[in-house]
Amino acid sequence: MTNRAIQTGLRNTALLRTIALTVLICSATTLQAAPNWDVVGLKLGMSEQQAVAAVKAHAPTAKITMNSLKFSYNDGAKRQDTAGFTSGLVARIPLSDQDQETLQLEFSAPPLEQRLISLRRTLTSYANPPALERMMDTLTQKYGKPATVQTYGIGMISTDLAWAQADRKPCGRVDKGLLLPPVSQTPDALRWYADQQKKRLAPTDPSQCSAVLQAKLKTKSGGSSVVSMEFLMADPGYGVPAMQATSKWLADQEANARKARLNSGDTPKL
Repeated sequence: MTNRAIQTGLRNTALLRTIALTVLICSATTLQAAPNWDVVGLKLGMSEQQAVAAVKAHAPTAKITMNSLKFSYNDGAKRQDTAGFTSGLVARIPLSDQDQETLQLEFSAPPLEQRLISLRRTLTSYANPPALERMMDTLTQKYGKPATVQTYGIGMISTDLAWAQADRKPCGRVDKGLLLPPVSQTPDALRWYADQQKKRLAPTDPSQCSAVLQAKLKTKSGGSSVVSMEFLMADPGYGVPAMQATSKWLADQEANARKARLNSGDTPKL
């Protein structure tokens, strides 16, 4: 298991308190269900146990590394840590001497219920690469017509397809390809959403943000065989409210710790 600690510190206190006010506006919002897309059986909104079971069902021989995380904050005199939690996992799956598949999953942080909020699957197919046209047809059959398709690159050509929920507004521009919205355990990505809201590119209520699915198919220049693929999913509809709740929780933890510190410590005889 890989452990990490994220330090909020004094310099982030104002940001945490500012963001904490935002979550109060959304506290009455009913969080929407994630779309029913799946990548090798993995779906946004899954619990840790469900996601691990899906990974093992897809690849029983996968080598799984669980990642954990804890936050730290300053009470005015010293650092304090929150309890650790599972932040995600990495699964490595050998396919052949030439090819390998990797799954990277991220779960939301406390205090809300932890759910799968983002996924990245990468795999190479040098041993027996499929044709680009066949891969695009396969993806369309499974996920429907993509919202955007773009091709770019020199030497290695990437064809990117992206899907959004029909009843939601994507967060970010779509004219040059649908953006994969950043979601994570830490509240830092909230700055991106605040910027998108100012530009009127994201709804005021973040739970109404569309989830996004992307497929990146790479071919060598002049060729038509897909030698590597990347599939990504992100769920801001749950991820952003979860980050807001984490921000408020950390701000409250620090405020309470500072308050307790003021009433502690040895007072010398005067």
